[in-house]
Amino acid sequence: MPEFKVDDQLKQLFFNATKAYFQNYSDRHGQVQVLGMSKPVSLDAIYSGARMLDTESMKSYDSREALEEAYRNRGDRRFRHHNCPKRNGIDIANECERLIVLGDPGIGKSTFLRKVGLEALKGEQGSYKHPQIPVFLELKLLTSPDLDLEACIAAEFENCGFPHPDGFTKKALAKGRLLILFDGLDEVPAENLDNVIQKIQAFVDRYSKNRFIASCRIAAYHTYFKRVTTVAIAEFDDEQIEKFITNWFSSELDQQSQTAQHCWELLQKPENKGAKELAQSPLLLTFLCMVYNKSLTVPSSRTTLYGKALDIILEEWASEKRVGRGQIYEGFHSDLEKQLLAKIAYQGFENNQLFFSKEQLMKSITDFLGDSLGAPKNLDASAVLKAIEVQQGIFVERATNVYSFSHLTLQEFLTAKYIVKWNLLDDLVELHRSSQRWREVFFLVTGLMGEAAIGLLEKLEVQTQGLSDNPKLQGLLIWANTKTNFSTRIFPGEIRRIFAVILILTFIHFINKFYAVSHILDSIHNRKIAKEISFNRKIAKEISLALALALDLALAFNLDLNKIYTRNSILNHDIASALASERKLDLRDLGNDYPLNCILLLDRTKFALEKQLLKKVDLQPLVSYLETAVNKAGSSAIKLTSVISSSLDISPECLDLSIDDVKVIINYFSTSQLMIDCSKQASGISAQQWDSIKQRMFLPTREPR
Repeated sequence: MPEFKVDDQLKQLFFNATKAYFQNYSDRHGQVQVLGMSKPVSLDAIYSGARMLDTESMKSYDSREALEEAYRNRGDRRFRHHNCPKRNGIDIANECERLIVLGDPGIGKSTFLRKVGLEALKGEQGSYKHPQIPVFLELKLLTSPDLDLEACIAAEFENCGFPHPDGFTKKALAKGRLLILFDGLDEVPAENLDNVIQKIQAFVDRYSKNRFIASCRIAAYHTYFKRVTTVAIAEFDDEQIEKFITNWFSSELDQQSQTAQHCWELLQKPENKGAKELAQSPLLLTFLCMVYNKSLTVPSSRTTLYGKALDIILEEWASEKRVGRGQIYEGFHSDLEKQLLAKIAYQGFENNQLFFSKEQLMKSITDFLGDSLGAPKNLDASAVLKAIEVQQGIFVERATNVYSFSHLTLQEFLTAKYIVKWNLLDDLVELHRSSQRWREVFFLVTGLMGEAAIGLLEKLEVQTQGLSDNPKLQGLLIWANTKTNFSTRIFPGEIRRIFAVILILTFIHFINKFYAVSHILDSIHNRKIAKEISFNRKIAKEISLALALALDLALAFNLDLNKIYTRNSILNHDIASALASERKLDLRDLGNDYPLNCILLLDRTKFALEKQLLKKVDLQPLVSYLETAVNKAGSSAIKLTSVISSSLDISPECLDLSIDDVKVIINYFSTSQLMIDCSKQASGISAQQWDSIKQRMFLPTREPR
C-alpha cells in the first residue's frame, strides 16, 4: 500500500479506513464482469496492457472528404492508422503528472484508468511508481451544475469509513497524495460539459501537486485542458490479443486443456481473418472469447460471430451502459435498429463512402423513421444518433461531425444483411464482382444465405460464361479443353484445363517481354519499334497479373484436392508445390533476365510432359528449343512463336492478345476466384452442387468444331 502519514491520535482509525478504502476500490474497479460472464474476474487476470500513441503524430482532418481520401490511399482496413511507435501506457502514466487518454469506444479507456489505480494501490509492488491514493470518478454521474469535485472525492473516502473525510481530503490534496482518475469526459451530458471542464481545469490548477488522468473519446476531445500530455490507446496487436486470450482462459481446467492455445491457433487461420480483425478491439475480443468459451471454436461462419457480436452491442451493452436511455428506445427495438444501420451501411458502400457527415446520418435516420412501418414517429434523429454512438459505439465520431462505423467489418456485415434482405444479388454480382472493396461483402452474403448461396455461385458462373464469349479467351479455353480432355485422370478436368491455360499465358507473356528486350537497341532510332516495345511491355504487365490470378486458382483447387483424393496426395502435393514455386517467380519483376524466363518456361513445359497433362501435342521440340535458348539470348521471337504454335498445336492468332483481351481474361479469372472463395464461406450447399459447378469451370461455352 502507498504510505500515508496522519496525526498520531487518528493513526489507527485512518489505517483501518485506508485498508477499507483499498478493498472497496479493488472490489469496485479491480474486477470485471462483462456481458455473458457468470461471475466477476480480476482485472489483473485478463488485463493485457494498453499501448499508447503520441497524438501529435496523429493527423487531424477537417472534413469527411479528407478522411475518406486518407483511408483509401492507405489501403488498410483499419480506420485508425498511425505510424508512430507504441509505448506501454503505465510507463507514460509514470512520466506524466497530467494525462489525457483518448480512444474509440470499446478500446479500453476505462479499463486502463482502473488498472493504473490498482497498480497505485500495490505501492512498491505495483508498476505505478508514485505513492498516491487513487480516486476513480465516473464523470457521467456528475450531472449537477453546482459540481464540487472536492466533495465528490470526500464522498469516496466517506463511503469507506474515513474519519473526518472532508478534512482528510483537504490534507491529501494539499500534500499532493492523490491520483485522480476522471473517466469518460465524453459521457458528460452536453448541457453540463462546459461547466465540468471549467471545474476540472480550476481543480487541477488549484491542486497541482496531485496527479491526474482523464479519458475521452478521440473525436469528442477538443483540447479542453492546458498543460497536459495527450495520448491515444492503440488497437491490440497480435501480442496483446494472444496475451488477452491467455489471461481469459487461465483456469486450471483451461490450462490443462490448452484452451487459450487452441483459441489463438484458430485465430491465426486465414479463414478467421475477419474474426481476428474484430479482436483488435478489447470489447470485441471479449465477445469472441465468450463465443469460444461456449463452443470451444471460433464460428466457422464469420457471419455467426458478427451477428452475435452485433446483438450483444445493440441489446446487452446498451442495457448495461444506461447512458441517457430515457424515451429514445420506446418502440425502437433492435430489429428496427438493425434495418436502419443496414440501410446506412449499404448506401455508404454503394456510394464508395465510409465516412458520413452528421447531417447525412440525421437525414437517413429521419427518413427511415418516417418511411418504415411500425417505427416510432416521434423520435428525435439527433437523440437516436447520440444513443447509437454513445451507448453502443456502433458509430464513431472521427472528426467534428464526421462519423464512420466503429469498424469496417460492421459496415460490411450490415451491408451484406441489407443485400440478402432485399434480394439485391443481381446488382451485387453485375456491378461489384470485380471490386476488391466488395469482396468481403460477397463472403458475408454467402454466409448469410446458407443453402440458398448456391444461387449466388450460379450467378457468378453465368458471368464467367459471358466473359468467355470473348473470341481470344474462347479460343484458349477450346484449346485447353481439347488438349486435356483425354489426358491423365490423376487430376480433375478443371485442374488440367487451368494448367493448360497457365502454360499458354506463360508463353504469351514471354513472347511479349522477349520482343521488347530483343529490340530495345533498335528502338533508339525507330519510333515505330519504340511504340511496339511500349505496347508489348503493357501486354506483358497485364498478362503477369492474369498469370498470378490463374496460379492462385490452380493452387486453390489443389488445396481442396488434398482433402479429397488421399490416394493421390503425393502427386497433388507435387503439382501444388510446383505451382507455388512458379507463382513466386511470376510475381517477381524478372526485368530483362532472359535466361531466368527461359528456365521458368522450360520447367513448366517439362512438368506438363512428365505428368502427361496434355495430349495430341509434341512437347519435346519445344523443350529442346528452350534448353538451347537459355544460353542464346539472340533467338528470334518469331521463331519462338512458331515453335510454340507447332509443338502445342495452337493457332498463332491465339497467341496474339490485345490489352482488352487480357483484361477480359483477368476479369474471368478474378470472378472464378471469387466463386471459389465464396464457396468456402457457404454453410448449407451440398458438395454435389459445388462439384457440379467446379466440373464446368474453364470450359468453353461452345464446343469446338
